[in-house]
Amino acid sequence: MDLETLVAFLVDNAGPWISEQRERHLETSGSLPDTTRAALRGYFEPETLDRARIGSASLIENPPFYSQFEAAGQAIPLDFSVWAGITFGDVILLSDTGESGPMPHSVVFHEMVHLVQYGILGIAEFAHRYVTSLAWNRFQYMTIPLEMTAFDLQDRFERSDGRPFPAEAEIRRRLDVAPTPPQS
Repeated sequence: MDLETLVAFLVDNAGPWISEQRERHLETSGSLPDTTRAALRGYFEPETLDRARIGSASLIENPPFYSQFEAAGQAIPLDFSVWAGITFGDVILLSDTGESGPMPHSVVFHEMVHLVQYGILGIAEFAHRYVTSLAWNRFQYMTIPLEMTAFDLQDRFERSDGRPFPAEAEIRRRLDVAPTPPQS
């Protein structure tokens, strides 16, 4: 499968899978815990914290359309089963790693960045940007602009010592810059 065909396949399938996962996990998710809300207050708008839903799963499952990669003997683009968390629109799903205690606020902060990105872009555009930038950068996860923003702001959160910064304003500012493919 050439790169253009692969990107089209992923874009066509990613958005519907995200929507399906959102609906599936919305039923078992709930509001952010009070301690998490308190830790994220000032970084995110109260309405955003209210909109967020959070749930857990023993394993974050890979999309069923990945079976087509495996059948063709190709590597899957990203293995979600090893991730600590993933966001589907306004639903954050955390992997239940078997460790006791709550997920670190830093991980939830990262996923909240994606929640805001989804809120601005919508599921279809988020999926399109995510997949195309992943493919443009030879499937290197850390080069996805949406992830780069999330990791950068997560790092700032970790270093902020509880002194909030306007994360949502920064996310909006960064989304105004359209991603461009790398030059060969």
